[in-house]
Amino acid sequence: MKETALIILKFTLAALLLPLVIGSTVALQGQITGFDAALQHSLWFGLVTYLILKFFVYDFSHVYKFGQEMVKFCFQFLKPLVNTAPYVIPIYTVFVLLVYAVVVAIGQLPAWKGLLLSLVSATFSMHIILTAQDLYSKDSSAGKPTYFFGMQVVYIIDVFLIALVMNVVLPGFSFIEFFKSLGATSVDIYKAVIGQLFGIHWH
Repeated sequence: MKETALIILKFTLAALLLPLVIGSTVALQGQITGFDAALQHSLWFGLVTYLILKFFVYDFSHVYKFGQEMVKFCFQFLKPLVNTAPYVIPIYTVFVLLVYAVVVAIGQLPAWKGLLLSLVSATFSMHIILTAQDLYSKDSSAGKPTYFFGMQVVYIIDVFLIALVMNVVLPGFSFIEFFKSLGATSVDIYKAVIGQLFGIHWH
């Protein structure tokens, strides 16, 4: 009985988080579409390249695990975070964005901008996809409630963190606008769902 109640709770929480997942995705996409065409092309190129390599050449699982171990090492003295940090910190993406900031500082951005942005997209895609696979395989319960809840939490935190870092290193990216868009989209979805369920008409 207790186990059933926990499963229901996890599914309920996952459903409640879904508007935030959609809102964060829409907000991030909105900021990216504000960039010039060449920058957007680099980001899409990184995503597509990673997907092709993963499914037809190499699955990058060992690369992903190595990154997780680096994060665990960094958080080894913070026991509450040592097991969760590897899932919520896209370490390779953070590294690439830091390199991007250094390249900007030394005035070499034009020569490396396209490659670095493609790497940002590829490494973030790798982190999200392989984290999803890892969490899915670890949830043996029916319906995968832990996976659905945990993956949504990881995704929301990851997008939030990446938006913060991008705000610092990418000119034109506004975390404030990202946050406003996230909030507006999420609230609209919550209102629409509540309105449908309870017949409430919002003004």
